[in-house]
Amino acid sequence: MSFHDIVDPERLHALIEAMLLIEVEAPLPDILTQITRMSADLVGAPYGALGVLNREGTQLAEFITVGISDQERAGMGPSPTGHGVLGQTIRARRPVRVEDLRGEENSNLPPGHPPMHAFLGVPIVTRDGHVWGNLYVTTGEPGRQFSEDDERLLETFGRAAGIAIDQANLRRSLRDLTVAEERERLARDLHDTVIQRLFGVGLSLQIALPRAEGEVASRVDSALEELNSTIHEIRTTIFEIDQDATPGATLRQRASGLVAEVDQRLGLQTHFEMDLGVSSAVSEHVADQSVHALREILSNVVRHARAEDVAVRIRLDGDYLVMTVRDDGVGVGEVSGAGRGLRNLRSRASDLGGVCLVESGGDSGTLVTWRVPKGAE
Repeated sequence: MSFHDIVDPERLHALIEAMLLIEVEAPLPDILTQITRMSADLVGAPYGALGVLNREGTQLAEFITVGISDQERAGMGPSPTGHGVLGQTIRARRPVRVEDLRGEENSNLPPGHPPMHAFLGVPIVTRDGHVWGNLYVTTGEPGRQFSEDDERLLETFGRAAGIAIDQANLRRSLRDLTVAEERERLARDLHDTVIQRLFGVGLSLQIALPRAEGEVASRVDSALEELNSTIHEIRTTIFEIDQDATPGATLRQRASGLVAEVDQRLGLQTHFEMDLGVSSAVSEHVADQSVHALREILSNVVRHARAEDVAVRIRLDGDYLVMTVRDDGVGVGEVSGAGRGLRNLRSRASDLGGVCLVESGGDSGTLVTWRVPKGAE
């Protein structure tokens, strides 16, 4: 399909204008909404939708609509996952045109759905030929049909949309890479330069301490304590800003790496245990959120618990991922700065349909339990 296949010069002009107006520097959700609206406008359809495919390319992971009010959308129940004509378009991987959805056994329009008649669906194809999603348009009145020219127009726009989505994803990847590199550089500078200089100052003070007397000795001793505290704080900061440097790593690799950081950089005694098969059983989203949660929990331990020993265990319990972190510190009840981090953890777990429980036994330390559905998206 090419520009030459579109007969009407006015429609060709409208297509080119729409392609040029896609704002590739906008956030991806805004780009998708813009593409959905443009696709409906191009063929004069009152209703338009964009379906984002899951990683396997078998179902819809996200569904964006235009022409349907929020109230109508709420009355139709859960978003479609790819049944009926939506599924036909997914499986066909080419344009699907239907004269009237009312005559389709598999139209699968839910109760409360506005009347829809003619249907046209086309794939969104990225530059490597991968079908990233689909564009769908429908009419609201009987008698109006989508023509071959409509199909050509929308199919060509689907390819242009794929290029725009590619550009947006590449820009985001570049920004993420830049931020990650800057974090890594900052962490390296703090560790290799700042901490080493502080160690040098501390060593000089320790050498001078035996020769100091009275108030001077007391001040030198206080300065040494302050230096040790500052070094610990910088190490904690390095741990917090040094994000995952292994994209595509498994949950086991990322979690064990975090625990190893605590051991190597902060000097805590650590223990890590994870059952076999956990990494492959949980969704990518749950793995990401669990790694973020573990970082938050360990950060609380090193900042507030004054612990010497921390143990992490990750396992499956039926349909749930369970992660426990136990330390031998002072306990949450005696800590003044841990509250915000714990609230974040509870909120993060709740968003996944799970819970985050904190048990504190005073001098016996703290046990944090992170329990979330293993397949949450």
